[in-house]
Amino acid sequence: MSRSPLPVRRSASFLAACVLAAAGLAVGGCRSGGDVPVRAASATATYVGDAACVSCHGEIAATYARTGMGRSMSRFDPATAPERFGGAPIVSTTDSLVYDAFVEGDSLVQRERRVSPSGVVTHELRYAAAYVVGSGNATRSYLMNVNGHLTEMPLTWYAERAIWDLSPGYRQTNLRFDRPVNQQCVTCHTATPVYSPFTQAHYETPIPLGISCEQCHGPASRHVESRLAGTGAEAGEADPTVVNPARLDRGRQLAVCQQCHLSGTTVFRDGHDPSTFRPGQAISESRVVYVRAEQLTDPEAFGISSHAQRLAESACFKASAMTCTTCHDPHVSAAETGPATFSNTCRSCHTAAALPSMPGHTAPASAASAATSTTGAPMCPEVAPSAVATANCVSCHMQAAGTSDIPHVTFTDHWIRRRLPPRRAPSAAASTAAIAESPPETAPLRLVRITETGDRDDDAPAMRRLEDAAATFAFYETTHRLPAYLPRIAGAAREGLAGGADLAAARLAFGRALMLQDSLDAAVAAFDAATARYPSDARLHYWRGTALRRLARPADAASALRRAVEIQPRFVEARLGLAAALAESGDATGAEAAYRAALADDPVRHAGAWNDLGFLLLQQQRMADAAAPLDRAVALDPDLTLALVNLGSLRLALGDGPAADLLFGRALRLDPANTSALANRGILAAQAGRFDEARALFRRVVALDPTDTRAQAVLGQLEGR
Repeated sequence: MSRSPLPVRRSASFLAACVLAAAGLAVGGCRSGGDVPVRAASATATYVGDAACVSCHGEIAATYARTGMGRSMSRFDPATAPERFGGAPIVSTTDSLVYDAFVEGDSLVQRERRVSPSGVVTHELRYAAAYVVGSGNATRSYLMNVNGHLTEMPLTWYAERAIWDLSPGYRQTNLRFDRPVNQQCVTCHTATPVYSPFTQAHYETPIPLGISCEQCHGPASRHVESRLAGTGAEAGEADPTVVNPARLDRGRQLAVCQQCHLSGTTVFRDGHDPSTFRPGQAISESRVVYVRAEQLTDPEAFGISSHAQRLAESACFKASAMTCTTCHDPHVSAAETGPATFSNTCRSCHTAAALPSMPGHTAPASAASAATSTTGAPMCPEVAPSAVATANCVSCHMQAAGTSDIPHVTFTDHWIRRRLPPRRAPSAAASTAAIAESPPETAPLRLVRITETGDRDDDAPAMRRLEDAAATFAFYETTHRLPAYLPRIAGAAREGLAGGADLAAARLAFGRALMLQDSLDAAVAAFDAATARYPSDARLHYWRGTALRRLARPADAASALRRAVEIQPRFVEARLGLAAALAESGDATGAEAAYRAALADDPVRHAGAWNDLGFLLLQQQRMADAAAPLDRAVALDPDLTLALVNLGSLRLALGDGPAADLLFGRALRLDPANTSALANRGILAAQAGRFDEARALFRRVVALDPTDTRAQAVLGQLEGR
C-alpha cells in the first residue's frame, strides 16, 4: 500500500486565473458629462437589486436585459437554448477521456467516460449544469454547484462555429469537473455574489443572474429611498444618491469598465477583493494590474477581456478624451443598434478640421481624390467619396480575429490603428493561462504595471515592491511556472517588508516562494510573522500548517490548520490538511472525523482525499469501512494510481485475487515503476504457484528500490524455493 505525503488534488491552484469567456460590452451612442462628487453615494448605500430599478427605468431595463452583460449568467432553458446536441463526443488527448453533453429533463448534463478498445465503458461520471456563463455571442460555458462550491465543466459551446469543444485551457490540462470558479470570474458575470472568503470557489447560492444595474451605478438604496420619498434630483440635475458614470471624470468612467475589462495579473490591496470596487472610485483604490511587457507592443495577440489595455494603446485614445462609452452604450445590444453606430462615432471626431492634427494622419493632397465629410472637406483618403456615408471604419481600423486565450472565437481588438496586422483566424489551439501551460521562454518575463498609482499613501516604493512580489508569484503560479521567478519574488518581498510596507498577498507569496525553494524553516518563519500581522487570514494559517507538515511537525501543523478552519469552515483544503496532520500525529479518530466532514461538504473535487481516508481505515484493518472511500476515489479519478493500488490491496486482503490483479494492472499501465503494485502482483503470482513470475516481479521491485527490506525478504524466500 502507498500514500502520498500530501493529499492528492486535481484542481487548479489557489491563484488560478479565471478562464471563462467574458461577456462583451453592448454597442451604442456617445456619453458625456462633467465631474460630480459621487463617491459618497456609492460608499454609504447598500445594494437593492435590479427589481427596484425597473419601476422607474423599465425601458432601459428591458433593452439592457438583451445585452451580453444582461445575459452574462443564466440558468439553462431547453426551450431557448442555442446548443445543438447529438454530435460526435469530444476526446481529451491528454488522458483519453471522452465527453458529451445532452439534455435530461430541463437540465444540460455533461458526461465523462472512458471506453475500452472493445467498446466497454470502464468509467463514467455525469453532472448537471447549475449555471450557464456567457451570453452566447461568443461562448457558453457551464458551472456545476456542489453545496455552494462552483466548478467549471469540461465542455463549452462555441457559438460562432456552433460546435462543442473542451473548455479553454482543457486541451493543455484536463481539469475535468474540478476547476474552481474564482471570485473574479463570478463577480464579473453576476450581481454581487456572496463569496466565502479564503475558499477557492464557495458562494452562497443561488447566484444572482446577470451583471446588475448596480455594477455600474453603485449600490442604489439611497437613490430608491429618495425617489420613493419624492425628494430626488430634478431631471437633468446631478443626483448625489447614485452614480451616473457619464458624470465622472475620465479615469473613474474608465474604472467602471476596467473592473472587468482590464485583464492581466491582478493584486488586490488589503481589505479589497473583486467585490469591493464601487463606481466612482479609481481602479487603483482597490487593485493594481500587471501585464507582460510584450502585451503592450504585440500587434496581434489580444485576449477576450483585454479591451481597456488595448484601447489605451490607440492613437485615438491618447489624442482625445474618449472613454468606453464614447462608442458603447451599455444599455443597448449591438444587434439592435447595428455596426453603423461605431462608424458614425468615428465620423463625429474625424472631421476635416480635426483629421490632419490626429497622430498618423495628414490631409490628402487633393480634395478631389478623397472621400469628404458632410462639410465637403477631405476626410479619409482610403474611401471613395460616394461611400463615405456608409463606410465601415471598424473593419479597416480594428482587427477582428481569433483571441490568444479563447479558442474558436472571433473578437474585436480594441487597439485602433491606421494599418492592421494580418488577420489571425480563430484557432482551436488558443489557450488560457492554465497552470501547466508555460510559455516556451526559459528566462523570466517582465511584468509591467498598467494601472495608475492614484493618490494613495501606500504607493511608496516599498509597497510597489510588495505588489511586484505578489503579482510575480501569481504570474508564476498561473501562467509561467519557471523556478527563476522564485528568488525574485522572495527578494522583492524582503525589500518591501524591510521598507515598512505590508500586504497580505505579498506575505503569502513570500512564504510560498520559500517553500518552493525548499527553504521550509525560512518559510515557517515568514508565515509566523505573516499570521502575527494578519491573524484572521485563513490562507496564511493554511500555508503555515502545510509548511509545518512538510517539516514533519504534524502537531504544530494541526494547530495552524485548525485555526484556518475556525476562520473559514468552508475552506475545504484546510479541513483536508488538518485531517492529514491529525493522521500523521497519530490521532486516527480525529483524522477520520475531519476527512468525513470535509468530504461531506465537497465530495466531488478531492479524489485524493477519498483515497487518504480509505488508507487511514486500511491501516486500522477496517476493511469493510475502507471499501467505500476507495471505490469513490477510483470512481472520481480512474487514473489515481494510489487509489488503484490501495483498492487492489483491499481486494487482495479480502481474497478477491482476480479483482485485485485487474486493479494492479491498471496502476502499472499508468506507472510501470510502481513498486507497490509490482510487489502485490508478485504476491498474487506466488499464491497461484507461479513462482518464476513472482521472482521476476520482486527482482524488479528490489532493483527499483534497493532499500525495500520487505521485498528483499520475500525475494530471498522465493529464491530459496
